[in-house]
Amino acid sequence: MNKFINFLENHLGEIECGWSKNEDDEELPFQVVKYGNGPFEGTVTYSTLGLSNFPFVSYMSEKEIHQELIFVADSSIGDINIPSLLQQVGLMIFQKNRALLRGDVIGPYGSLFNNSKLEALYSTMPVYFPDDFHSYSVNEDITIVMTWLIPITSKEALFVEENGWSSFEDKLEDLDPDLIDFNRESII
Repeated sequence: MNKFINFLENHLGEIECGWSKNEDDEELPFQVVKYGNGPFEGTVTYSTLGLSNFPFVSYMSEKEIHQELIFVADSSIGDINIPSLLQQVGLMIFQKNRALLRGDVIGPYGSLFNNSKLEALYSTMPVYFPDDFHSYSVNEDITIVMTWLIPITSKEALFVEENGWSSFEDKLEDLDPDLIDFNRESII
């Protein structure tokens, strides 16, 4: 695990703090940690840590997948809702024993942040980071996949459902919205 933590800190900065219990003070099977850096100046990154200790099943291929969840935010907003969001999604994966795949949408469940139109989370590759951050090889049998959760609007979630993740990611690439801006407008 130390080599994996070094990998994370080499890409994301030193771990500043972490959460191992939920809001009810119950111990979780994994942690959520906050790093000193994000992919751009003025951003920070959060991740699960220890979720990858458990193999989860792909509903597409039945393959076992080890993964950690990544979340990027503007450093000025503080920790609002982010640790608990990662805890909830991590627990959902853990309880269902189902890996999050590229293009999966969680929600919509209502506004994720105060005064925000973002109501769902979209699962994809961490494209704001270098390619060598997308996965970590533990050994020849186990690779940990880094899964980026992006807050999206309910219209965007519906678009993914109706048109598929590839069409949505094409739109993201064409329009290049600021995916770290929690007050952004829908691209749909």
